[in-house]
Amino acid sequence: MKISRIIYKEYTKTSLRAMQLAEKEITIQAPWGKLRGLTWGMEGDPPVFLCHGRMDACSGFRPLLQLLPRCFYYVSVDLPGNGRSDQLPRGVQLNIMDFVPTVKVVKEHFKWDKFIYVGHSLGAMMGNFFNIAYPGHITRLVELDPLPDHACYSQDVEGVRRWYHVHYHSYYEQYSKLNGGGEPPKYTYEKALEMLMKARSLHKEAAEHVIERVLSSAGDGLFRFTHDQRQKTFTHMPFTGDAYRAIYTASTTPTLYVLAQGSIDDGWYDQTPFVKDPVCWPNGNFSLKIVEGGHDVHISHPERMADAVSQFLLKDVKAKM
Repeated sequence: MKISRIIYKEYTKTSLRAMQLAEKEITIQAPWGKLRGLTWGMEGDPPVFLCHGRMDACSGFRPLLQLLPRCFYYVSVDLPGNGRSDQLPRGVQLNIMDFVPTVKVVKEHFKWDKFIYVGHSLGAMMGNFFNIAYPGHITRLVELDPLPDHACYSQDVEGVRRWYHVHYHSYYEQYSKLNGGGEPPKYTYEKALEMLMKARSLHKEAAEHVIERVLSSAGDGLFRFTHDQRQKTFTHMPFTGDAYRAIYTASTTPTLYVLAQGSIDDGWYDQTPFVKDPVCWPNGNFSLKIVEGGHDVHISHPERMADAVSQFLLKDVKAKM
């Protein structure tokens, strides 16, 4: 959809204004089950797909979306085994590549040819792999604290051994528990909320956006978390930091990295310094914003990144005028 220059100018001026976008629940049929999610805005507007991270929910994007321009159609789904979406078939260990088809399913459901992609953590990594597998569909890529460093392994005997034990050995040692053996723990709503706030360093209001989709009733006023427990030993590709650099920086897709200062301070990008250095990106397609806060700062303090993300998204609209 073409946006007039007058409208573009207006959205540029108001990109940080709190906006109440119309929110709608959606269900999409995938080969393995149902994907459930949310949309914001009008379907005829340029699409933006938002993909959350591991053991999370699409509603976590709501605080940020209320500060973004209204000239886009925002779509986000709970990844398989997260929130209200069905799990992938039980049994085998989950790999990051098992989640990439989710993006293709959503794209085909809405019949998008081109779309903007916003990903957080695991969702950011999924966007990169989708962009490699299906080039030419993502027009802009926003990566919110993508954490490729957490998936780095040396490509030698010791690296392969460590990779196997971290992901596969630990999975099969807990096979029954991770595949639904035994009764999952039950919590009061207040206790579940407290646990989520502590685990992810979220204030109460931010945590409430996420928890609304990650609990199911267990009776007697108690609740269970809906996460697929296999994600606790989720498998990444056995790449080194240099391998990630070669793969990521080969892209020509305009890319904005928003990194949390807390993650940087904790050394999460020590093995992948290219994500902080525009010189490492030979195609001139890289932008960087560093914000104060932790890994989930897009939920707890979205105002710290909303202006940068808004301006980056609007460049795509301006380019189509």
